[in-house]
Amino acid sequence: MKFIIKKNILLENLLNTSKAISSKNLIPILTGIKFELLEEGLYLSASDSDISIRTFIDKDKITSIEQTGSVVISGKYIVEIIKKVIDGYNMIIQTTGSEFNLNGIDPNEFPNLDLEETKNPIVLNPVTFKNIINQTFFATSLSETRPLLTGINFKLNGDTLEVIATDSYRLARKQIELKEKYENDFNLVIPGKNLLELARIVDDDKENISMHIFNNKVLFKYKNIIFLSRLIGGTYPVTSHIIPKDF
Repeated sequence: MKFIIKKNILLENLLNTSKAISSKNLIPILTGIKFELLEEGLYLSASDSDISIRTFIDKDKITSIEQTGSVVISGKYIVEIIKKVIDGYNMIIQTTGSEFNLNGIDPNEFPNLDLEETKNPIVLNPVTFKNIINQTFFATSLSETRPLLTGINFKLNGDTLEVIATDSYRLARKQIELKEKYENDFNLVIPGKNLLELARIVDDDKENISMHIFNNKVLFKYKNIIFLSRLIGGTYPVTSHIIPKDF
């Protein structure tokens, strides 16, 4: 059996036929769809002993019939495979002695990423940034019951950046003096795991990281990389009274 047919025609008829397949059926042959290709067209049949469905695709809707025949194919797998066959979007990767053919997806379905930058970003030295994350991330919470505690709190006041993390048992605070004073102060919480991923990208070199603040997101720009993260909504717990000023 060999034929050529457009994906949308075959998939539509497969979906209709597969409605007669029961996932609870213990008889293997009744979990499949029967393909019967004749000169007049293609018959697709399925049954679970309770209901039976047969659809017919006329030869006029089939691009070409090269060899007639019949076969029963697992209904679950054939439908999923045909669904994943994407017309017009694929990539072929060739190397010496091997070839890979990957199905693609319509790029129009990809979400629109708003990667706009601010005019006055916070500038951080890469070594300083990595130290901030490495010295605070360990104190973040792993439990999602209190989402705010899974993040790291960044607070800017003039030229002072204070970074805090706590899981209510441990507390880490890092305070650094920036090279310049910024007019727009902020108090926000960035998911700790996102910052850890960014810290793994950053090298100990001389190129600075620029931090762009928005209402519900933060954007980091480093070399040729733009890293966008959502912010965690809510007010981070006040921790200034926990660390004693005298000892």
